[in-house]
Amino acid sequence: MDNCVLKENGLSKAVDDAMLGNEFANDIAFPIDAFPLLFKDLILDLNKSLNFPLDYTGTTILTAIATTIGTSAKVRVKSNWFEYASIYSCLIGNAGANKTHPINTIFSPIKNIDANNHDTYANLYAEYLEYQKFTKKVKEDIPKVFEPILTKSILTNFTPEVLNKRLSENLRGCTVLSDEMATFFEGMNNYSKGDQLGVYLSFWSNQPTTIDRIGNPIPLFIQNPYLSIIGGLQPRMLASAFPIQKLNNGFFQRFLFAFPNSSAKVPINDIELDNSIFERYKTYIDNYFSNKTVQKIDGNINSKILKWNAEAKDFFYQWQKENCDKVNEYQNNIKGEIISKYDNHFVRLSLLLQLMEDPQSNEIQIRAVKGAKDLCNYYMNSSFKVLAILQNPNDYLKTLADNKINFYNEIGNEFTTAVAIEIGKKFDIQERRVKDFIKDTVLFKNTKHGCYEKIIKIKQE
Repeated sequence: MDNCVLKENGLSKAVDDAMLGNEFANDIAFPIDAFPLLFKDLILDLNKSLNFPLDYTGTTILTAIATTIGTSAKVRVKSNWFEYASIYSCLIGNAGANKTHPINTIFSPIKNIDANNHDTYANLYAEYLEYQKFTKKVKEDIPKVFEPILTKSILTNFTPEVLNKRLSENLRGCTVLSDEMATFFEGMNNYSKGDQLGVYLSFWSNQPTTIDRIGNPIPLFIQNPYLSIIGGLQPRMLASAFPIQKLNNGFFQRFLFAFPNSSAKVPINDIELDNSIFERYKTYIDNYFSNKTVQKIDGNINSKILKWNAEAKDFFYQWQKENCDKVNEYQNNIKGEIISKYDNHFVRLSLLLQLMEDPQSNEIQIRAVKGAKDLCNYYMNSSFKVLAILQNPNDYLKTLADNKINFYNEIGNEFTTAVAIEIGKKFDIQERRVKDFIKDTVLFKNTKHGCYEKIIKIKQE
């Protein structure tokens, strides 16, 4: 497809470059203007006072609002096509790039709600245990005490069985927070030989899921699994986090990546956070949780259904038509699979932006879909940047500091840890930094204990 044709279809040059070439498209800034004013102010204030990158804070806010909304609302796209707002997101950046702090800050109001729910549950469970001690005769004369259910939105350390239990009990849904996504990915199958990856694919699609377990004659049925994911990942861990099988089965395609052009650590400043802005954000979270109780009616979750207004619907249909052209341009290609998932991403982002603008909304309006388009451009571009690293490590090598590039060029195609440490000294790289660097699975492969080889081989003279 010609660049001129792409521009006539409303695509930015950076997205064109990312789609048509192998180079990084570094000129798409995170579109904070897509956010309603309260959330835009919060993103800018956290950037100014705490050096939180705009990309990380904005993506974390979207995931936190997806957690807050849960199954309370969904969009009617077509008669048999409904979308909830759950998203899988990943913050890409080097160590010290301020990935964890935005997650902790933005999710703190939800963590506080979870803490209060935990205390309530603990008290109710104590009452339940006391009731269980009574004799059958005593129980006949007092009100029955049922085993309580823990209301919980955030999961950080759990087994697959616990995840399934939480999703079945919490109709609103849950969100996985992981400081290091690499650890989360590695742990997916630690507790089960089953296909945990397939379960996460189903959860992203909000498809009814049946969990069969030996020893339990009644399968666990999760009617509307609603799960969001967010965490940080260093570029050097991308190859191990997203090996080829995760690209082939569609797991990678479901993620929204926040990938700033620079993830350098920034020194602190003397500017204080504007607490009034954060308090307004916290009030939004608290009010939504308190006013949007999710219940079942006739066996179905009573989600509010939003529809498109006429202007927003026309805009979405035109955007989707252009997206189809891009998918068809990359048939039988991983880029086409990535682009195809943006039909779903667009709708979910539209729902999030609309309810951030007005929690009482009953329809998706034009500002939300325009914001969704801008966010899709950014996240699509970020996915292509990640894909470029996975498919062409040489592009990734160019992004490193000069001393690491010189180290890479100097060291042989096969080497030991001891050799790497000695060569590191030539380029003023400390021993611990060398050991950390050679664990970079984009550039190096650990062949056996203490032995490595390069992914990009350089001819030796």
